[in-house]
Amino acid sequence: MGEASSSSHNPRLSGSSRLQRARRIQAMRKAFNVVRKRQRANIRSIPDLENRKKRLRQTRENSVGNEALLTQAMEHLSQNGIKVYRADSKEEAIELVIREISDSKLIVKSKSNLTKEIGLTEALELVGIEIIETDIGDRIIQLCGDAPSHPTGPASHLTRHDIAKILSAHFGKKVQPTARVIVGLIRDEISEYVGKATIGITGANAIAAEEGAILLVHNEGNILKVAMRPEKHIVFAGIDKIYPNIEEALHMLRLQTFYATGSLMTSFINIISSTSQTADIEKQLIPGVHGPKELCLILVDNHRGDIAKSEYKELLYCIGCGKCLLVCPSYGVYGNRFSVDSHLGGRGLVYSSLNGEASTEADEPLDLCLSCKKCQQNCPLAIDIPSMVTSLRLEKRKKVLGPHLQTACDFVRAHIEWIGNAIWLEMLLLVSRLSSSSDSD
Repeated sequence: MGEASSSSHNPRLSGSSRLQRARRIQAMRKAFNVVRKRQRANIRSIPDLENRKKRLRQTRENSVGNEALLTQAMEHLSQNGIKVYRADSKEEAIELVIREISDSKLIVKSKSNLTKEIGLTEALELVGIEIIETDIGDRIIQLCGDAPSHPTGPASHLTRHDIAKILSAHFGKKVQPTARVIVGLIRDEISEYVGKATIGITGANAIAAEEGAILLVHNEGNILKVAMRPEKHIVFAGIDKIYPNIEEALHMLRLQTFYATGSLMTSFINIISSTSQTADIEKQLIPGVHGPKELCLILVDNHRGDIAKSEYKELLYCIGCGKCLLVCPSYGVYGNRFSVDSHLGGRGLVYSSLNGEASTEADEPLDLCLSCKKCQQNCPLAIDIPSMVTSLRLEKRKKVLGPHLQTACDFVRAHIEWIGNAIWLEMLLLVSRLSSSSDSD
């Protein structure tokens, strides 16, 4: 899973590497199955789910690419005392954050798929800034250098035994492979870094335009600590994260939580509209009572504006729940071969092809899509990723066959390759089980 361009059936990998990859795909499948079971158990508690999905779809249709709404959001955020930037490119976003960090050499950060997209951690490390991930899964990925396997569960492909080995090497001592021990060790280390840092970086799940507010969702509680660093809280958000008001943003967050984790509600939802303030002394408003002295929001375009004006606008309706990955047959067999870096699965590959930065790398994995439409059928927004994949495939093909015949050929070829890889994967897993059984004897 850690090798984004490799498959379980790849002659360039050694036998042990192929076996390890197969085991990681199996671990990912088990983790995904836990989420699907939780969703099946809880779906009865949302009797109006279809109406909720329709409402969210309408909100996204009206919000994505809406420059007037984006302008309103920026104005209201600024009026609330938040320093707001709009970065057209990832390079500009990185320059802005380096300027805001100034001479600080340690930054604590929470989960943000946007910062992965722009390569923020690597860019900061190049200029001598240490950046520490504070989500448990992201910290594990940071320590082992793997690629993530899910937007909300980045370490889903690693078993507790894998993680224990990673931590044993990191801490220089034997770590017991139990979830409680693992979480405790990572939590304690993260707490030490958080205590030393004066600046924190987080992503944002939504921006409410009417109120000029930032919404953050999390289960671990780390975002609260990161956002309360004493000097500055820097927030990253794509320009596609704008919602008309808090009500619509909260409506999205409930669906995002259910489709990402199967839970009905997340542990924490923070709504931030300014730095802390008090008017307890003669009603004089004094800012910065607790937490950061300054709040900064960087709104990143990075090709989103162009996509919003194209036939692929629907791609930006995505709320980042990762439900498409839970049901994708290709992802369940190929793992991160059906991805480019942190752009996972069909949706990620389409975005990589459109953003002009990884189009060549994204071409080969796009050919692995089965066009089965399971992603669209299970997406809360019903985003038609299969049609986008087909369109991109036809764009890159030589015009030898007609579009319908070419699409049919792509369909057959993708299924033949998928069947071969699925059989190979199951053979490797059988070998793994037999080997484990022999070792126990």
